[in-house]
Amino acid sequence: MTSSPPLLTQHPVRWRWAAALLLAAVTLLAACGGQSSGTAGNGLQPGQNDSGDSSFAMSGAYKGTAVGNSSEFVSFLTPAPELHWYGLYYLQADPTVSVYPDIYQGTLTKVTSNSASIASPALTAFQFRTHLVDSVPSHLTAGGGSIAGATATDFQITLSGITLANNQVNPHFNATSISSYSALPGTWVGTLTDNLSGANLPNRSLTFDQAGTLSSEELYPPCKLNLSLTSAPVTANPYYAARLEMPAKTGCLRTPNSATMVLTGIGFIYDSPIAAKKRLELILTDSTGSGISFRGDK
Repeated sequence: MTSSPPLLTQHPVRWRWAAALLLAAVTLLAACGGQSSGTAGNGLQPGQNDSGDSSFAMSGAYKGTAVGNSSEFVSFLTPAPELHWYGLYYLQADPTVSVYPDIYQGTLTKVTSNSASIASPALTAFQFRTHLVDSVPSHLTAGGGSIAGATATDFQITLSGITLANNQVNPHFNATSISSYSALPGTWVGTLTDNLSGANLPNRSLTFDQAGTLSSEELYPPCKLNLSLTSAPVTANPYYAARLEMPAKTGCLRTPNSATMVLTGIGFIYDSPIAAKKRLELILTDSTGSGISFRGDK
């Protein structure tokens, strides 16, 4: 009994067709630098996007300064498809001075591999200004933003229609990626600020359990803070989705009527400049961009 020839030799046309497909696949792989599209092992650097969308590398936590002064700037960009950008700008970085950080937030559009924009007036800036008329300390403005030179390690952003507290118009920020962590449970001690009322409350202790729930509401009298943080489903650049409910109460500027005020935003943790400590940043805003921030160490 004679054995049958191999399948491909029985059908030379099929063999030539399969070989052509193999050659095309090898050629395509070589053109792509021999890299696969998977991210198994998650060998990403801080700031890289692990959402599966490789068109824009920048996501995660960043820290830097505004060009032209010695300020401090921190930000976080959530991964695609949301690409929501949050920023805190401290004109005075001295921890011994009462500082009201500017709160920025907006969503990126017109994204390319290394650039993006926030269309005006979708970017909001919430600031504290002591020199405003009518004794109103808060200052809410809207503008736009333009990101250039974005990589997994740094970016530059220019804000349009925004003026800093030192009267610097259309500020430009340089920022470098920093690692973020999932280390929320425990007590964070720091400063809670609200530019709406001019509240600057140092030495506030925010204690979170494993579920991300704040243990005490009595941190900003006469307002109550029903705050919870939910870990986001990413691994390369951990962060927390934040939700704050402020029940209506007499005397609380944010809840003047019977409605509960809801603010949403982000929490992220990185290495504190204080040795052996971690730092938590909270940025929460309402639908207009008016918000509350917290910076604390653990």
